[in-house]
This record gives sequence, C-alpha cells and structure tokens, in this order.
Amino acid sequence: MIMLGNKITIIGGSGGIGQVFAKLFKNHGFEITLVARNQEKLKKVAKSLDVLFQTDLKESVADADIVMVTIPIETTPNMIEYVAPYMKKDALIFDVTSLKEKVYQSLKKVQKTYPINSVSLHPMFGPGIQKFQNYVMIMLKVGGTKSYDRKMQSLKKLFESEGLIIRVVLDPSYHDKIMALVLGVPHMFNILFIDLLRNAQIPLSELTKFTGTTFLLQKVFAESIIQREVHMFGEIQMNNSEFHKILDSFHKLLTEYRNIIKNNHMNKFETIFSDGIEYSSKDSHFKRSYNYFYDFMKILKEKKYEEKPDL
Repeated sequence: MIMLGNKITIIGGSGGIGQVFAKLFKNHGFEITLVARNQEKLKKVAKSLDVLFQTDLKESVADADIVMVTIPIETTPNMIEYVAPYMKKDALIFDVTSLKEKVYQSLKKVQKTYPINSVSLHPMFGPGIQKFQNYVMIMLKVGGTKSYDRKMQSLKKLFESEGLIIRVVLDPSYHDKIMALVLGVPHMFNILFIDLLRNAQIPLSELTKFTGTTFLLQKVFAESIIQREVHMFGEIQMNNSEFHKILDSFHKLLTEYRNIIKNNHMNKFETIFSDGIEYSSKDSHFKRSYNYFYDFMKILKEKKYEEKPDL
C-alpha cells in the first residue's frame, strides 16, 4: 500500500482492539509500533506479537505514516490534538471510538492546522474477532492533504481485502444517532433484563431450569454484555446526546405499554405487533428470522457456543 506508507504507530496498542489492528496491518507488511501507559503490559504484548514498542509519545509518531488512537472515548480528542504537531507531513491519523461528535471536531482541527490527513473509523466488532469477513467498519471522512482521496481509497481497499464491509458516513451526528440505536439500545435492554431478573430474587440457575427458547437466547445475550467493559458501555450511553433522546422516548413507550397491559387494551396491544411487522417486513432477515432463532438455539443446545462477544 504505497499511498499509506509502511509504518503505523498504535496508541493504546496493548489493548484488545489495538492488538487486532496490529495483527491486521502486520499481515499487510507494515512495521508496527505500540504505545501504551502500562509499560509492563506493553512490552509483553509487543513481544507476543513480534512488533516494536515505544514509551515516548512524541518519538513514536514522528516517523509514522499512520497513527491509530485506540484509547477511551473521553480522552481520545485530547490525545489527537497532542500528537498531531509531531506527525510528519502527509501522515494519516485515525481513531476507532464508538462516538464521533467530539472526536470529529479534534480531527478536523488538526487537519486544518497541520499538513496531515484525518479519518474517523468505527469497527463494529471487538477484540474477540477471529475473521473479518462480512463485519462492518464505519468510515467518517474528515479531510487532509492533496493525497487524501487516494489515501482513503487505499485504506478502504486494505480493509476490504480482509473481507470487511466499509460503510461511509458523512456526518458525525448521524453516526452517533445510529450508534444510539444499534449499540446503546440493545446494551440498555440487556443490562436492564439481567437487573430485572435479579430484582425478582430468584437465582438465574433456577430460572434456567424452566427456560424456553426466548428466555435462553436473551439470557445469553445479556450475560455476554454485562461481562464487557462497563466504562466503555457507560460512555456510549452517557456521552451520546442522541441516546438521551431515546431514553426519553423509551420512558414514554414504557408508560404507554404499562397502561395497555394494566387496562387490558388488547386492540392497542395488537397494534404494537402490527406496527412492528410493518416496520420490520422489508428487512432482509425478516422472513427467516424464526429459522435464525432456532439456528442459534441449536448451537446452544449442542453446547458448542463459546462466548466471544464482538461488540
């Protein structure tokens, strides 16, 4: 990938996603340099991946063709603005945060201030990923030098060669609204599902003895969520103003639903179903959703399921 160069520095590289991208870029011939605060872990990870490591931020980015920032959402904007002045001309910097409004502003700022290129990526998978085929990578273009478009095309081709599906979005606000729905909402439902069961004061192991198909699948989804990085999940919901709007909407829906159930309004209950069918019917998974449901169940029943969550 001539347009991209051959050296990448990954800030936060000892973390799970940092390691995933280190392996990916190494497979494409890049020289990898990892940077992280925990030096003991950094050295251990660098050795296991057979890549370089650096403890000085400024030095680590000075000769890099690409700088990747994979640290908590709240600290990413400041990190971008800190390292950008030390990057060489025509280099590329990108983040992999789950929210884009604030980080986009920082990427835009450094792109206008220095002769570098900026793009914001959001991999829709986690550190447990084994193969990239048919997983989604969101790309939010920011801007850069005269070579920007060619660099973006080269980066896109690199990811697509791994089987990734690249979804380009043009606006950080739109991205965050989508994330509120596809990440924040299912996370919330699964977190609350477990908490609701816990409040019933019946052990989960006891409930599982009587489980039906719907409960078992929902339980597994919820259990996979609550074992993840609580701080990251909190940021995705607390720092996204679009999710706050959805919370208000959900509160209203729950109040209406409670009234329907309490007052035995079967017609209104049926309307929820019919409206849901109308909304879902054009989705590609709709017709075979019940088959998919039992495909998942078959895996669980045969005890071949290994919890390696991807989001």
